[in-house]
Amino acid sequence: MKLSYAWVLLILSLTSIGRAEVNTQALSLSGWEGGARAPGIAYNGAPAIRWDQGKSPSVSTTDIPYDWRAFSCVEFALHSAKATESNFMLILTSEKPETEGDDYFSMRITIDWTGWREFVMPLNEFSVSRQPTWSKIDRITFTAEGWGNHPNPEAVIHISDLKLTDIPSPGISDVELFGMLNLDYPGLENVREAIESGNGKLAKQLLAEYFRHRQKPVWKFDAHARPKHDSRPEGVNTVDADRFLKHEMYSQSHWQQFGDQIDWNLNPIDYKEWPWQLNRHHAWVILGRAYWDTGEEKYAKEFVAQMTDWVTRCHVPVMSSGNSSYTWRTIEAGIRSGQTLPEAYSRFITSPSFTDDAIILMVKSFAEHARHLMKWPSTGNWLAMEANGLMTTGVLFPELKESAEWRKTATDRLYAELDKQVYPDGAQIELSTGYHQVSLDNFLMAYQIAELNDVPMPADYVAKLGKMWEYNLKASMPDGTLPGLNDAGRINIRITLERAFKYFPDRKDFEWVATGGKEGQKPSFDSIALPFSGHLLMRNGWEPNDLYLLFDAGPFGYGHQHEDALSIVLYAYGKYLVVDPGSYPYDSSQWRKYVLSTRAHNTIMVDGLEQHRRGLPNRADYVLSKPLPNKWASSDDFDYAVGTYSDGYGPDNAVKVTHTRHIFFVKPEYWVIVDFLNPSDDKPHKYESMFHVDDGELEIDGGTVCSPNLSIFPVGLDAKVISGQEKPTVQGWIIQSGYTMRPLPTAVFTKEASGPTVMAYVLYPTALGSKCPISSVFPFEVSNALGIAIRFAGGRVDCFTQATGPGKVSRLDYESDSFAGYGRTRGEITEKAVLVGGTKITQGGKEIPAEVLKIEDLSQTELTHKF
Repeated sequence: MKLSYAWVLLILSLTSIGRAEVNTQALSLSGWEGGARAPGIAYNGAPAIRWDQGKSPSVSTTDIPYDWRAFSCVEFALHSAKATESNFMLILTSEKPETEGDDYFSMRITIDWTGWREFVMPLNEFSVSRQPTWSKIDRITFTAEGWGNHPNPEAVIHISDLKLTDIPSPGISDVELFGMLNLDYPGLENVREAIESGNGKLAKQLLAEYFRHRQKPVWKFDAHARPKHDSRPEGVNTVDADRFLKHEMYSQSHWQQFGDQIDWNLNPIDYKEWPWQLNRHHAWVILGRAYWDTGEEKYAKEFVAQMTDWVTRCHVPVMSSGNSSYTWRTIEAGIRSGQTLPEAYSRFITSPSFTDDAIILMVKSFAEHARHLMKWPSTGNWLAMEANGLMTTGVLFPELKESAEWRKTATDRLYAELDKQVYPDGAQIELSTGYHQVSLDNFLMAYQIAELNDVPMPADYVAKLGKMWEYNLKASMPDGTLPGLNDAGRINIRITLERAFKYFPDRKDFEWVATGGKEGQKPSFDSIALPFSGHLLMRNGWEPNDLYLLFDAGPFGYGHQHEDALSIVLYAYGKYLVVDPGSYPYDSSQWRKYVLSTRAHNTIMVDGLEQHRRGLPNRADYVLSKPLPNKWASSDDFDYAVGTYSDGYGPDNAVKVTHTRHIFFVKPEYWVIVDFLNPSDDKPHKYESMFHVDDGELEIDGGTVCSPNLSIFPVGLDAKVISGQEKPTVQGWIIQSGYTMRPLPTAVFTKEASGPTVMAYVLYPTALGSKCPISSVFPFEVSNALGIAIRFAGGRVDCFTQATGPGKVSRLDYESDSFAGYGRTRGEITEKAVLVGGTKITQGGKEIPAEVLKIEDLSQTELTHKF
């Protein structure tokens, strides 16, 4: 185990404070199961336990103090006879009877050394399983079995000098901070003189004064422009800030009352997001705004007290990324240092309550954050947040020698991620419309803080960002929102496109969507296929009452995935009609499981089983190197798309059915959806196709499922409506807000069959108060194809055919070589004929004039609308 920089600091700290000052409790080496005292070996005179993994996979003891809350570290010395490079676990059992499964803390150790090695393991760096507590530790176990590990017969470990200690946080000392300063930086001349004269107290005071009065670099607002108030202005809302004054803290829709001291590691609702979000310190921003709005020092005093308490008690991890902790995950470190900490720092910097000691302590914390983020980069949207935090700290504290490296590293990471994390079609690889914005915003924030302070960035950085804004434009519904795909709620993207227009003033389509059509120019395209994301967009225009459908025929996504292959969402006449369930808080409830599930989406289940794409050993395997071979055809009057799911159903993917969905859009009216289900066996299967309709009540009228603004006509299928069901399975719900779900009428169409099976439906939306003009939908016989006739009031009949296999598609004296076909007749007159993927249609051997739509294989498609 290599000594990190922070580890060296820990050792220096121990040396400087003296071991006698450390609260220590030795642990007994008697009564260990699986090991034996080793009389021939000792560590600094202390006895040792011999653990031979070839004879016993584990050693453990219960002869320990139960309450560890007075300590911050567990320490021990280990002797390894051979560097086997194998792993074992240190398990601290803390059983909670009311929880299912084992409750414990854990740490992994790799045998990559020989001889003796000392270990100092901070308790806040142990991984947490379920609900263990430091007030009740039942057993210590060293085990080479489980957690992906196996005993190594060559591994012989001796354990000695086992004890609990309470080591003060090493942090960054004043002396170290002085050493981090570039004392040639303009404005630090008097600080240099004080340091060189050995007057550390004066140097600290002068350094705080420097930070208090410096004009540059700048945050998003002028930190010295705080309004002056003789009395509290009327209408100022400080309700939340006043609750924070009383240590009543808020996170994840739950207020928690603390006493004199806030427990930053408390998880009061058994939901890890609560402490994670708490430790992002949005409360400090609210306190800062209350201070600016009122000028009342009580808000500044509370901020200083909370910040000092957090920095001195929530120690930066020494041995790990902190991603198993509540306080130092890298995502929180990135959010804090890129957003909330600089905001709070700038709000309070002119406050007399923000003392010299507090300012210097906070500067040290900024530096600790940057060093931590340098050392532990992650991936995906986390890395965008981490790099933004690193960039922000590097820009805001150029006086620190390391800041140039922080800026360069952040720039390099961000620039690389704009290619790694963003597909060529502009979609972020997690394929969540929400986390797309998270990465986009952090890429942009890092650029903006650099731009604001004249820090150079790569010349094409903004051009690369433009792809992400372009995705927002292309995927937006006519009301300027994005549907909440994967872990996301519905998102208003007008604000993001307003920002985009500032960087791309020639993009009048950005301006048009950003202003709701009041300014700029309407986008020059309507329907469009995004090959890498597999988001296939069908629309007849960009006005509020136009029609829109998003067909999700893409990959699973790098993170925040739902089992939603081939799902659709549909918007028409100002209403979001066929909806995605959105997201739900990241807990283990039935509601969280529901929104992740196939049954919550507008696709198909087989034998009551869900799609199952989770479980690949490497998350990167979910990222495409080339688009899926979806099919696409589009013209002014028609769109056609095909996508396939073939990964299986059920938790072990045992049910092998290939689902291929075909969607045909007759602009500007309606859609025909045809599903082919092809099982790998000849057994009968039950297929359930779902449409979640957020449009009042759903009624079944003669087999047609109708809401006030949508009619769904199934072709030879059984129909039912489920709303607000919890048993036997959760079905027919949508998230309303927070932890609240509301019933959602869901049309479920069922078919049981063996062998290749076809399910088809016509979806016809109508404006409020209008009546659906379709009088009936029925199948008709046609060779090598499914035939659907759609009869309208007034004599119009539309016919749609979808080929079911190779060969000519024929009926009576009509014949075609098309993959799909559409004809519109009124009486004896053919008003429109369209061939998809064919060349001609004949009647009695004579060719009939028809529009031909060429099918594109999207895995080979050149992207359009590039920057």
